[in-house]
Amino acid sequence: MRRALLALAVALAACGGPPPTEGGFDLDLVVSRGLLDSISAFQVALVTSISSVEGGDCTVIRQKCIKDQVPANRFVQLRNAATNKTQPAMVFPINLTAGTPNTQDLSLSEVPPGRDYGLIIEAISKDGTKLAGSECNLLPPVTAGANPRVLLRIQQYSPAKMCDPRLVP
Repeated sequence: MRRALLALAVALAACGGPPPTEGGFDLDLVVSRGLLDSISAFQVALVTSISSVEGGDCTVIRQKCIKDQVPANRFVQLRNAATNKTQPAMVFPINLTAGTPNTQDLSLSEVPPGRDYGLIIEAISKDGTKLAGSECNLLPPVTAGANPRVLLRIQQYSPAKMCDPRLVP
C-alpha cells in the first residue's frame, strides 16, 4: 500500500502538480481635494512588458492615456466580479474615505502571476472623455496568492489631458 501511494505521489509530481493560482493585491489611492471636483471614476489597468513603454519611465507614461501607448494585447485581462467577464481594465466609482489626504481602497484579484507589470491608474473626467489625472507604478513580480499593498498618489492635470482614457465602454 505504501509503495502504491509513493508511486502515485511521484507520478503527480512528475506531471507538474496543480497549475499556479491567480494572485491579487490591494491598492491605496491618495487623491487631492481639487481632483474630486473633476472626476467621475478611476480606471485601473495592468500592462505587460512595461519596461518597453517609454523605457519604463512612469513620469513620461502618465502624461497621456495608456491606451494610446500600447496595443490592446498588452493589457492583462482582469475579471469583473459583477459580470464574471474579463476586460482590459477595471473601473471603480469614487468612494473615498474623507481625511487628510482623501484615500480610497481598491483590490484586484485573479491577477496572473508575472513580471514587468505596470499598474496604471487613470482618473476619468466627469464628462468621461478626458484624462483628469493618473499614476503609474512599476510592480514587483506578482505571485500567486497575496502580494504587497500598493500606494498610489493620483497626479491631477489642470487642464485635463485631451485623450479619452476609457478602455471599458
